[in-house]
Amino acid sequence: MKRIAVVEDEVYMREELCDMLQKDGYLVEAITEFEDAARLLAALRPDLVILDLNLPEISGFQICQELKNKTAIPVLVLTSRDQVKDEL
Repeated sequence: MKRIAVVEDEVYMREELCDMLQKDGYLVEAITEFEDAARLLAALRPDLVILDLNLPEISGFQICQELKNKTAIPVLVLTSRDQVKDEL
C-alpha cells in the first residue's frame, strides 16, 4: 500500500485530504509538527508528500529544501499563493 504524508496546518483541509486519500486506498500520515517536519518525513519515507507552503513556525519552502537535501521523496505542493516566483 502506498503511503502519503500530508503537511497542512488548516485542520479542515488536512482532514479532507486525509479522508479522500484513505478512501482511495492510501495509507496516510498527517504531519502536524511543522518545525520538525523534514526530519519526520525523512524517517517515515512516504511515497509522496503533499506540502502546504504557508505553515506556522516554518516555511513549506524550507521543509521542502531540507527534505530534498536528505531524500528523493516526491513533493506535491499545495498553496494559495499566486505569484509566479512562488510557483517556480
